[in-house]
Amino acid sequence: MERPFFDDLPMREGDPPHSAWGLYGEKDELGTLNLLTPEIVQEAAREIRTGIRVPLDYPVDHLLQPSHGRQPLQHTVIRGKKKVSHDDVISMNTQISSQWDGYRHVAYQKSGLFYNGFTADDISGQGATRILGTDAWVKRGGIVGRGILIDYLQWAQSENREYDLLEGHAITADEMQACASAQNLEIKHGDILFVRSGFSVGYAALGEEQKIAWSSKPAAWTGIETSLSTARWLWNSGFSACAGDAPGWEAFPTWSGRSDIGGGSEDLALHEVMLSGWGMPIGEMFDLEELSKQCLRLKRYSFFVSSMPIHITGGVGSPPNAVAIF
Repeated sequence: MERPFFDDLPMREGDPPHSAWGLYGEKDELGTLNLLTPEIVQEAAREIRTGIRVPLDYPVDHLLQPSHGRQPLQHTVIRGKKKVSHDDVISMNTQISSQWDGYRHVAYQKSGLFYNGFTADDISGQGATRILGTDAWVKRGGIVGRGILIDYLQWAQSENREYDLLEGHAITADEMQACASAQNLEIKHGDILFVRSGFSVGYAALGEEQKIAWSSKPAAWTGIETSLSTARWLWNSGFSACAGDAPGWEAFPTWSGRSDIGGGSEDLALHEVMLSGWGMPIGEMFDLEELSKQCLRLKRYSFFVSSMPIHITGGVGSPPNAVAIF
């Protein structure tokens, strides 16, 4: 089936706004990751020219205190009793540091439906299945392909545009396209998009008490603008996955319109549309600082990316275990 344009969504009458249900089949669990065909990945391998590798994960305990009251990392090292050895036991919320949001994470709030029409009961009810788990990504070979960095912070500074790195500054689609053009960056179908908003720079500049205070106050960070123009640009560009450096993909708060799930003034929430409408992974709190330095040094903003989530059947989200290779 030919991939429709954004303005032709939804594909079927009665489906949620802007959804692409059925594009890859009624029981599809990959969504936009279907764009990462062997041919696309083979072409992406041409990005490997120097062998320089850049990790994209922060430590799991990166935030001094996780936001939204989420459980922090609990890491216990157990010494062996019969021989000199150690095991470790880890308990954590997968949302507390670098992460991929999977398709079980956020539904369309009005209908309560997840990607391809699955329900909360399908995921966590008495008769729950493992449908839409992040293990489907792993079985396909992970999130692997051509990555691109839109270094918004660097571009904004070059344009003398000032904004608060830790508040709700919204990055528009036009700005992302202008940044890509300034970087001489060609966007291709199947690309894995990374956007450096500068949140990580702002957070790193805080002292210990300030970091705790930031985590305790109502959520606020710079990020992507919640709007129809943003959704249209993301879909029509043909990205297979998108990730940023802030705790949320969208700028928050959005100041007007819907207040739930980062909703904006056009009765739109990108988390709903991207995760449950398109089946597009959303990455949050990725470490893009060294990546930015290497892109600037090498004067290119495309690279090969390999990300293999934890293989948990029915996973809702996962650390990305991601690396960029130049």
